[in-house]
Amino acid sequence: MTAANDVVSSAAPAGPLISQRALIILGRCVFAGLLLWAWQWSANEFGIIFFAPPLAVVQRLYEMAISGEMFFDVWATLRISMVGFVIALVAGLILPFLLRLSARLTEAVEPFILWSQGIPKYALAPWLILWFGIGDTPKIVIVVLMVFYVIFITTFAGIRAVDRRLINMARIMGANETVISREVIWKSMQPFFYAGLKVALPRAVGACIVGEFLVSTQGVGYYIEHSRELSDTVGVFAGIVLATTLVLVINMIVEKMEKAALAWRPVDRT
Repeated sequence: MTAANDVVSSAAPAGPLISQRALIILGRCVFAGLLLWAWQWSANEFGIIFFAPPLAVVQRLYEMAISGEMFFDVWATLRISMVGFVIALVAGLILPFLLRLSARLTEAVEPFILWSQGIPKYALAPWLILWFGIGDTPKIVIVVLMVFYVIFITTFAGIRAVDRRLINMARIMGANETVISREVIWKSMQPFFYAGLKVALPRAVGACIVGEFLVSTQGVGYYIEHSRELSDTVGVFAGIVLATTLVLVINMIVEKMEKAALAWRPVDRT
């Protein structure tokens, strides 16, 4: 009888969870339908010069996919975005862990890092082109500068949020700084880290696309800018939809990674 009650009690929440998930999907579909309706209404009201019709954009994306141009441009943008993101990720993770070893060094260095955040990154584009030419390097530098501060600030915030009692207990048990950083601090600050990833990855793609506006012969940003120069509104909207879809897919991947990494936390698991 007890086993049967356990089965019934464990199966009881399934219904509400499924209905809640269905409501979420329905809400998303309704919201997407409203956006499409507003988009089509804007195209009818203001004309194709200002708003490309959704069906024309879908047709252009289909033509880009058939010709292979879409995949070529997406790969060009992703390649630069990921290279710059990895460089910024390594620097943004290592620097806070090194600074935490010395409070005085942190007080001396941190204000300058935060001060440099205020430098308009895209204003550096002319100098980057003069220094590195018109290849991939200027775009990579822009991506690094746009992403580094997000990773650095969220990582440092996560480190500072770790309960000092956990660190002291680990030291009492004989753990060295490497073990403390890996087993205590890193695992405790992962919610901050993934929150930073959700901001940093889309920013990396956006920075790369803007860099392609300025100096590039390929990529999603180049396609948008080239379409704008030709007054091809459909091409501009097709590039914007492609960039938005790219960011959406990246966010979905980050969310899957976050759920897998934080599955041990009861709050995140539910």
